[in-house]
Amino acid sequence: MAEPAPVSHFYDEAGQRYLTLRSTSTSGVEVGIRWAADPGSTAAWMGQGTRKDNQVVFAALVDEGQDRGSYFIAKGGESKMEISFRPGQKMPQDPGILGIYRRVSDEKRLQLARKEFQAADDRLNAALKTASRMWPGADKPVAADWKTGWPALLSRWMKIAYQAPEPVKVKSNQPFASDKGDALPEKDVQYWLKLAQATALAYSFAQQAPGLGSAGAWDGEYDDGFGGHVSIRRAKDGRLRVNLSCTRVNENQGADLSGQISPDAVKSKNGESTAEAVFVEAEVPEDAKDITVSLKRAGGFLWVETKRKATPVGSLSWLDGIYRWSPVPME
Repeated sequence: MAEPAPVSHFYDEAGQRYLTLRSTSTSGVEVGIRWAADPGSTAAWMGQGTRKDNQVVFAALVDEGQDRGSYFIAKGGESKMEISFRPGQKMPQDPGILGIYRRVSDEKRLQLARKEFQAADDRLNAALKTASRMWPGADKPVAADWKTGWPALLSRWMKIAYQAPEPVKVKSNQPFASDKGDALPEKDVQYWLKLAQATALAYSFAQQAPGLGSAGAWDGEYDDGFGGHVSIRRAKDGRLRVNLSCTRVNENQGADLSGQISPDAVKSKNGESTAEAVFVEAEVPEDAKDITVSLKRAGGFLWVETKRKATPVGSLSWLDGIYRWSPVPME
């Protein structure tokens, strides 16, 4: 019997579920299932088990000491795998992973990933169009403003989220040999999947109506949908206490910044409020410490713009963007 491939991919077209089996040792197997009914979704289930002949017995991948829950059997071959509960269990869990998954080629996976990104992009455009019609009057222009900034936001996100595969090196004794290989992002499934996942964050943000009841007040909690958060409290003397933070894609690309804006730097006119001050970021090179933070508050949103003379080496995180307001939590 032939050895199983290190990584095998299967797809359930009806349920829009992806199954990945990854060999970790002679008999060890990692099991990954991702749901894509919502394009770009990161909803996934991870398991671990062992392979014997044409079947894999596995359970959820959990932290040490935790209950692994139900045990499953994935049985099949080259063309398909069927997942069922292992017999004899009481109150089995996670029925959403059961069913038949059919083998999918790399070419088909690439086609599906492109299609998933396009579906996410269509949903984003529909959400922005609805927002421009249905949001409160003061917030309707935000949809167009956000859409204008989307390409730059997507580019920033992809610089962190996507790593191109290493080029395939061609043997030097072959005609027209080259060590560049073929590593075009457009031919990489992960490239399109990361695009789809970023776009899913975007349409999730655009589908949410702006928070009501703020009337443009500064006090509140603000989120940009991409891991960015701003907390603002206005003191009795008019000062703004501002805390900005973000975790972009992973914890390695995070940032924290806080400061205060004096009352005379807080302005209001025609339903918009603005504020600006220089904040100081600790533990960065001297020429990068001072950051000019400009805020604009209108309707249910906050605009953040930051400027500094130099950017710390290796930093890809950002705090700029449009943030949605939510009220101060009740204590």
